[in-house]
Amino acid sequence: MVAERMAGLLSRIREQAAPFYGLAAALGIGLPLLLGVVTGQMDRATLAGIGAFLLAFTAPSGPYGARARSLAVSIAVIAAGGALGGLLAGHRWATVAVIAAVVPAAVSVSWMRPTAVMAVLLTAVRPPPGHPLENALFMALGGLWLALLLLIPWPARRLRPLREALGGAAGAIAALLDVVAGELENPARTDADQAADTTRWDRCHKQAVAAVRDAATTHRLYRSGGEEERRGTQPQQLIDTFYRMIRTTVGLHEQIQSLTAHPPMPGTTPDPWRSGAHEAVAALADRARLLSETLAGARPAGAGGEPPIQAEPFTGAGAVRDGHRDREGLIHAAIAGQISRSIDRLDSILRSARHILGDGLRTGLPAHRPRPPPAVDPAGVAAALVRAVRDRSPLFRHATRVAVLVTAAMSISTALRLTHGQWLPVTVLLSLRDTYGQTMSRVGQRVAGGVAGSAIAAVVLALAPSRPHIVLLMTVFAAAGFGLRSMSYTFWSVCSTPLLMMLMDLTRLSDWDAALQRIAMVAAGGGIAVVGARVLWPRAAGQQIPARTAELLSANAELTRAAASVVDGQTAHLPGDRLAAADAAVNNVADLRSRLENEPSHDPGRADRLDRLDTVVRASRHLRDRLIAVADTSRENFGEDDPIARILDRVADGIERAAVSDDAAPGDSGPAGRLDLTDQFAALDVQITSLTRDGRGEDGLTDERLRRLAPAPHTLGALVDDANELISAAGLVR
Repeated sequence: MVAERMAGLLSRIREQAAPFYGLAAALGIGLPLLLGVVTGQMDRATLAGIGAFLLAFTAPSGPYGARARSLAVSIAVIAAGGALGGLLAGHRWATVAVIAAVVPAAVSVSWMRPTAVMAVLLTAVRPPPGHPLENALFMALGGLWLALLLLIPWPARRLRPLREALGGAAGAIAALLDVVAGELENPARTDADQAADTTRWDRCHKQAVAAVRDAATTHRLYRSGGEEERRGTQPQQLIDTFYRMIRTTVGLHEQIQSLTAHPPMPGTTPDPWRSGAHEAVAALADRARLLSETLAGARPAGAGGEPPIQAEPFTGAGAVRDGHRDREGLIHAAIAGQISRSIDRLDSILRSARHILGDGLRTGLPAHRPRPPPAVDPAGVAAALVRAVRDRSPLFRHATRVAVLVTAAMSISTALRLTHGQWLPVTVLLSLRDTYGQTMSRVGQRVAGGVAGSAIAAVVLALAPSRPHIVLLMTVFAAAGFGLRSMSYTFWSVCSTPLLMMLMDLTRLSDWDAALQRIAMVAAGGGIAVVGARVLWPRAAGQQIPARTAELLSANAELTRAAASVVDGQTAHLPGDRLAAADAAVNNVADLRSRLENEPSHDPGRADRLDRLDTVVRASRHLRDRLIAVADTSRENFGEDDPIARILDRVADGIERAAVSDDAAPGDSGPAGRLDLTDQFAALDVQITSLTRDGRGEDGLTDERLRRLAPAPHTLGALVDDANELISAAGLVR
């Protein structure tokens, strides 16, 4: 058991640790302090160390160009905060007033971050106070020194963030293909197996979409041009190819679900074909992983040349019995043929990705052009601020809550003239998160880590009272804390507390009494955060549920209409904006569900409400997948009486009515309150039956219309079930 836990811990360290970041932070903080020891200018050295600490605290990420811009902005904020803190030094109540004004801006504006508050607070209370310009200069120099260390790898590792993002996207697609291969591997799956496969599919599909979206975001950070300029670059072509792979895999998943709807797999589908299809999909997953390794730099480019992956063609021999055409056999054969075609298409898309990659990844950056300054619309900013205040947006409420509690903590410290009282507002500032549940978790981690860190600081000061030894230990704390920060916030608190404490008081060595006072301040700050959050946290998430679910229903209805337009030939494919709008609406409801779960509440019915929101999110995602599959494989135009388009239109009607009505029962509903589309499904069955009678091609398998219509009954039936589940759950939760 111990060995397993140690192995798991080592695995987490390998995956999540950032040793270079920890080393850079240690050198950025430690070298100025060492120079201060040598030159006897510890006051100025600690200013530089605080500047480096605050810059490391911001944890810039992303491509090096974006990272450099973020570092530059953070250095300016730190320098300005240091200058302001110098002006406020010695003026306690003025510091309280300024902190009350700075906190809302720091929480609301992404480029300010809590770093601005920390810069003001640490320099305003740090003994002895420095001159404002001196504060700004040396804190900026400390930040510049650390920024240089963080950007040193830029020339050699410029493409690494993009490589990792694209490689992660290809790896996520490989995992999605593994799920599909597993569905073919075991045709005699139980209901429990199918439920587990569905859960795994949902998780892997969500991860694949998120990974490709992250890759697109990373690529945008590399480019200074507009969307059209990015479109022709190699990374954007790969991203577009990944989206096609996901959509085709979604269609393949639905086709396999249609074939295995009634396990075991139909007897008309021979085991050799099933085994061959499984091996083909598994091979596609392996090649996607090879592409992932190539993109991430773990494998040299140009190592392709593999033969094409082709599923064994299905002959449909079992579809004719005693000289008569077997309807079910022909349908199963048609679905199997469509599966083989989807496998071939995936192989083609994957080969296209390897061809695009060629001999290596390149961004194709255009000639340098000055980046236009961001347009600032004061009227628009003011209008957005007024709207946030009027609507009491989550960001506005969070900023107000943090400002009130930090100001209260600062006021208590000032009024009581507490020694080391700055740890009250610091603990409150670093503990409050934008959800109640996260705040409670963070308070526990922060207080436990802070108390342990304070005790460690006391031991360090007792055993190594000279400044050179303390500087060396601070460097060790910085390397460990920043290197493992992403792995454990508690561990980060244990390391950062003594580091920050000694940074603030390095100009005068402390004793055990000071350490105990700090422990008391950290614990009191955690108590203020808990009590204040419990009292001030609004129960507002539930009030947004009706509007969010109505938006979700409307987005799904529009997506369903768009799929109907594809089926009846009016458009070539599902519009990207409709898919994006549906995804955004689902994510909004999922975020709302998380906020509701993290709100303080004693409502006994909240668990049921959360379950219904889970159902809404799950049904919406399944509905989207099935619409993608239908639009991708049912593009045969049957005219105005196309049964597939008519079914989709009726589903869209029901979802639209639910979006504008408080009644949970959908339109066109039967006795059980479900969409009744019996006539439309009967018309679809007539179309399929007519294609399986008197041959249109040998055994009917060359008929393109049958191949495309065969999976439709199961997929559309599941789609209608998803719509019913969505409408019912949305109506009940509203």
